Order: sequence, then structure tokens, then C-alpha cells
Amino acid sequence: MVDWQNPVTIFHEFGALIKVVHVFDGIYLWEFISNLGFEWSLLQSRRQWRWTIVLYIACRMTTFFDVITELVGMNVTNQINCELWVRFVLFFRYATTSLALSLYCLRGIAIWQRSMPIAVLSAAVVLANAGAWIRRVVEGGSIWSPVAQSCMRVHTHAVFLNNIMLLASEVFLIVLMVAGIYIRNPGPRAFKIMYREGLLWLVLAALVQTPTVVFLALNLNDVMNVIFIAPSVIFTSIGATRMYRTLSDRQAGNLLDFWETSRDETTGEIRFRRQTQFLARTDGQCGDTASTTALPMGRLVRTQPQPEERFVERFEARDIVLDDSESIRDAKPSIATEDDDKSVEGWVHAK
Repeated sequence: MVDWQNPVTIFHEFGALIKVVHVFDGIYLWEFISNLGFEWSLLQSRRQWRWTIVLYIACRMTTFFDVITELVGMNVTNQINCELWVRFVLFFRYATTSLALSLYCLRGIAIWQRSMPIAVLSAAVVLANAGAWIRRVVEGGSIWSPVAQSCMRVHTHAVFLNNIMLLASEVFLIVLMVAGIYIRNPGPRAFKIMYREGLLWLVLAALVQTPTVVFLALNLNDVMNVIFIAPSVIFTSIGATRMYRTLSDRQAGNLLDFWETSRDETTGEIRFRRQTQFLARTDGQCGDTASTTALPMGRLVRTQPQPEERFVERFEARDIVLDDSESIRDAKPSIATEDDDKSVEGWVHAK
């Protein structure tokens, strides 16, 4: 039986926590840098500015600052003010979750065609979570561990209510979006719309949040209580921002899907490839620019027809009858045979 309160066990689990944090913080840094093109297109005025972009950028930046602050606190070698450090971490972390929930709620309101009851209910969900996060930031605690040479969180079970509310909010938004899509598009087509709407990201965020709630309910020790919090916050942020980028591109008509074909003249093989283009729309003289993402080619082989299958019609030049209204230059001696050259020449002089 494992003694979860043993200092040696806690020290080993803290080492595992540091590895988990570094892995998922690295994932987010890659996500953040690889999608800076969206913000760059905004600065170049190639995208239409909407007020919701403020929520998108704020969600991205608070997650970025949360990652940087957390990495700094876990990699310092000299003692720092752990109380101040943990409050910065909690502030950026909970601001991230509140902004991500706001983006999800806006999508749910749009699916329900801006229904006022749905809008009020979604706003209540966001405000309730934000209030719980503010209380937790004030109560957050951390101490310096000389053995681990890092800040260690204390009294972490108090965050149980916050994470229960976050998981309940995500499940509520999933049900809200699924119901809104299925009511308006019953049948198998609804699942395609759910995938296109980015609902999969919200489901993934809820799945990652589930083990966090389970470990907090077990309350094994302070380290195990928070070991899955960083992954859940990062996946919630990534899901909300990716859903926003995808829907923003589709609503602006910047994504074009088309099929491209090619044919091998030797073998008669015809290939098909589906391509997706992202159009960066500009108002300058250069027009639109496009970057293409091509899927693998599919093959369709059609054999060339054999010579005996060809139909060839032959006729003699004398069988051609020219109308009197035809102009002289339309009469071309080259279509006649050698035996009829003289007769054609005489016909021309006669005219």
C-alpha cells in the first residue's frame, strides 16, 4: 500500500509533475508559435476585424504567460517569493479558462441563432466560473521546498470546486451545441456538422479535465491533486482557439476545397487529388494569394482504346458540295485529291 503522504513519495511525484508540466507547456509553445500567422494576417489587414478577436488573442496570451510563469517557477535555483509566483500562475490560468469558455459560449449562442435564453444561460456559466477563479487566486498558496529547489503548491484540494464547475460547464456546452445542431439538422448529417463546428475540441477538453476532478476527489496529496491541471487548461485553450480559427476562416470564405486531376498520357492513368486552399484576401493590385494543402492522390485507371475500337470515316473530295454563298477563300484546294486539282482550279476561274 502506497503511503501518499510520505515525503519521499511526494518528492518523486513532484519530479513527475515537473516532467508533465514541461511536456504540455512545450506542446503549447509549439501551438502558439506555429499559429502566429493568424495574428500576422490581422496586423496586415488581410482579415476582417471582429470584436471576438479580442477574446481570441487574450486567451492565447494568457495561456502563453501562464506557461512562461510556470516554467520560470519550476526551473529557478534560488529561492523566490512562492506566494507571489503562485498567484500569477493562478491568475493567468483561470483567465485562460474563462476566456476559452467565453469562446465556446459564443459558438453555442451562434448555433442557437442568438437565442436570448441561451445567451443569458451561457453568460451565467462564464460569470460563475470567473467568480470561483477569483476566489481561488486570493486563497492560493505555495511554499519553497529546499529539497526540490522549487515552489510547491499547498492546500490544493480547495481547487476541487473550481474544477468541478469547469467540467460541468464544458459538459453543459457540449450538450448545448449537440442539441442545437441536431434539432436543426436531424439525422447522420448532424455528426458531420458537429465535426465541422469544432465540437471535437470541446469534447477533448472535457475528457482531459475528467482525471483532474477524479484525483482532486481522491485527495491523495498536494502534488497528485494538481498533476493534471496544466494539461486540462492547455487543451481547453488550444481547443477554443483552434475552433475559433477554423470557423473564422470558413465564415470569411477563405477556405476553398476542390478536386485536381492529372492524366498520364502513356498509361492512360487518371489521378484525383483533393486540395484545400487558404486565401489571404488583400485589396491591393496583386489580388488574392493562396497556400495549398494537398491530400494524397487517389488513382483511377482507364485503359486507352485499342486501334480496332476506333471509328474512322473516309470520304472523297469530290463528295464535298460547296454552297454558292460560301466565299472564295473558304474553298481550299488542299482538301481535294491530285486527280481533281485541275477541276477545282477551273471552278475557281469560272466564279
